[in-house]
Amino acid sequence: MGNNDRPVRKYFAAFITTVALVTLTAHAPSLQAADRKCTPGKTKKIAFLQKQSTAFRYLHADGPFFVKTAEAGGYKVIMQSAENDALKQVAQAENVITQGVDVIVINPVDFHVAATIAKKAAAAGIPLASYNDLIVGAKHDAFIGRDNREGGVVAAQAMVKVVPKGNYALIGGDPGQTGATEMQEGYHLILDPFVKAGQIKIVMDQLAKGWKTEPAQAFAENALTATNNKVDAFLVSYDGESVGVMQAIKGAGLKPGSIPVTGQDMELAAIQAIIEGRMFGSVWPAPDDMGAAGARVAMALAQCKDTGAKDTIDTGASKIPWVKTPITFVGAEDIARFVCTHPHWIDINEAYKNAPGKKPKC
Repeated sequence: MGNNDRPVRKYFAAFITTVALVTLTAHAPSLQAADRKCTPGKTKKIAFLQKQSTAFRYLHADGPFFVKTAEAGGYKVIMQSAENDALKQVAQAENVITQGVDVIVINPVDFHVAATIAKKAAAAGIPLASYNDLIVGAKHDAFIGRDNREGGVVAAQAMVKVVPKGNYALIGGDPGQTGATEMQEGYHLILDPFVKAGQIKIVMDQLAKGWKTEPAQAFAENALTATNNKVDAFLVSYDGESVGVMQAIKGAGLKPGSIPVTGQDMELAAIQAIIEGRMFGSVWPAPDDMGAAGARVAMALAQCKDTGAKDTIDTGASKIPWVKTPITFVGAEDIARFVCTHPHWIDINEAYKNAPGKKPKC
């Protein structure tokens, strides 16, 4: 699944299908809770099922902000991590359903497999919201997350400003997660007109299972080999993958930073690389805002209250409230402001460890 070169026309079809599937409308309270009768929860427990816990964002933003917000509201959070194992996540969900919780929030490992979890929760009468990646093919109660296509759009827009012509390599995340597939669609939304005009050529379009560094590096090495090192831009969907791409560039004997590389999540390695000029920029999906929003939605569902969503999204089984969280691109010109305004995310001394002379006064 991770080695699927996709023609551009396939993405046009995917985008058209998605446009037909995803509808943004004003939120109506009648859409709350997947059209089921709601009974307020009594356990004061929320299950937060994460797809993994080792990435920087899950350690420093999603989990901590979710827990802090829920506990401030009087709820205990049962945190589980599947470490990118979809079947393990199903087992974890079955366990918390058996234990009894007021609501389940799940960041799905696989959006199709997680449909099973949504159905099990509904059968048990437990509200369920998908988080960060939308569960498809099953009714559930809400979605909390950014617009993944917008993430691809802002990264591609930033890139074409500096590389309006040339060979582009696209390296995305796990093919079983909407966060990966939709971001790739966002890239194409910007790039395809340039491709049609003959200004840009997409020489690689791959998705890396598990968002891992190693396959991303292998993809980048293949792209560089196939083009005799004439790749002009790498659009990469996660900072951990970007590390592999930068290693491939260095391994090819090219100067670090000579090919602009994007990422996502603003992890320490990416922040340092942006500061040092080795990386073009990274997409910030605001996991701190997302974690807090996830807890607020969970508490609303547990109490049979409105989620406050202003949009809806279609899962393919029903339209559900969508609590949309922000997403932006952070490049070299933005990095000092980002570090100064996110002390909970990154220590400024760590960020500028290899470039202390560039450290701003916050």
